[in-house]
Amino acid sequence: MVGAVPARAEDFAPRLVALGTVTPLQSVAVHTRTDGQITAILFHEGDTVRAGQPLFRLDDRTARALLAQNRATLASAKATAAQTKGDFDRAEALVGKGFISKAVLDQRKALYDSAVAAISGAQANISAAETTLSYLTIRAPVSGRTGEIGFRLGATVRAADAVPLVTVNQLSPISVRFLVPAEQIQTVRSAMAHGGLTISARAQGDAGTTAPPLATGRLAFLDNNVDPGNGAVAAKGEFINAGDILWPGAILNVELPLQAAKPLIALPESAVQTGRDAPFVWMIGRDGKVAMRDVTVAGRADGKVYLASGVAAGEQIVTDALGKLKPGDKVRTKAGPGAPPQAALNQITPSAAGNRAAAPAAGG
Repeated sequence: MVGAVPARAEDFAPRLVALGTVTPLQSVAVHTRTDGQITAILFHEGDTVRAGQPLFRLDDRTARALLAQNRATLASAKATAAQTKGDFDRAEALVGKGFISKAVLDQRKALYDSAVAAISGAQANISAAETTLSYLTIRAPVSGRTGEIGFRLGATVRAADAVPLVTVNQLSPISVRFLVPAEQIQTVRSAMAHGGLTISARAQGDAGTTAPPLATGRLAFLDNNVDPGNGAVAAKGEFINAGDILWPGAILNVELPLQAAKPLIALPESAVQTGRDAPFVWMIGRDGKVAMRDVTVAGRADGKVYLASGVAAGEQIVTDALGKLKPGDKVRTKAGPGAPPQAALNQITPSAAGNRAAAPAAGG
C-alpha cells in the first residue's frame, strides 16, 4: 500500500526567499570635534531625535571669552580705521595746496590700509571663535533613534576618543541586506529592468506561510560585483518601517517575487525525489504499475514542489514508501482523504517510464 495524490495545477509565482539583516540607511557614531567637559546632556537614551537637534553641551566659558575678546578687537580696529580714514582724507585735501608733502599723504594712506586689514583679521578671528564655540554644542547629524550614551555628565571628552558619545540610527526608511544566489542573479536583474520589485520582510518562523509580512518595501539596490567566496550578489530592500517594526541588526526572511503567477503542477515535497541526473517522481499507470518520471522543478513554496514539466494534471503520483519501489511494481493506493477518486484514476493516460541510470533499492 502506498500513498498517492493526483497531480493538480496551481498558480505559482517564482520568488527568491533569503535571510536578510536589517541595516539602517544611516548609522552615525557621534564624536566631539574638540576637547571639553560635558556640562549638559539634552536627551535620553533611546529618544528619537531630529537632524540638528542639540544632544550635548561642553564647557564653553573659555570659548565665549575668546569670542568676546575678538569682538572687542574688531570694535577697536573699526575705530582705528575711522580715525586713519579721517587723517587720510584731510591729508589728501591739504597736499594739493602744498601744506603737506606727498610723503605724508602716503604715510596716512598706509595707516588707513593697515587699519582696514586689521578689521579683516578681527572678523576672521571672530569667525574662528564662533566655529570653536559651535563645536561645544554637539548636535544630531541625522534624524533617528539614539542608542546608549557613552559618557556621562561631567566627563571630559576628547576628539581622539574611540568610544562615541552616542550612536544615532536612522529607522525610517530602513533597509534589509540579503544575498541573491548565483542562479537567480540574472532573473533578478531582468525583473529590475522591467520595473520596481516589491519585497516582503517576514519573521523567520513565518517563512513560506500565509501570515501577513512584517513590512513591504521595494528592491532598492543590487551590487555591481559577484562575491567570489559564495558566487552571490548583495542586494538591499528599502522599507518605510512604520511603527519601527524592523529593528537594526535583526535577522529575518525576505521574499522577492521574480515573475507573474502562472499555473504549474503542484506536488507535495515528499513526492519529488532527487536522482543522479534529474529530479523524478513515481507515477502510477492505469494498470496500477509504477514508473519513474523525470521532472523539471520550477520552484518550491509552502511545502509544495511546482513542476515546469514531466507530469500532467490528473496523473497519480506516489507520495510515500518511495524507497521500496522499482519500475514495474504493481501497487495499491491507501484509501483515505488523500486518495483520488476511481473515476479520475480511470482517466489517466499511461506515459512511458523514463529509463534512469540508477533506481532506488527494490522492495516488496
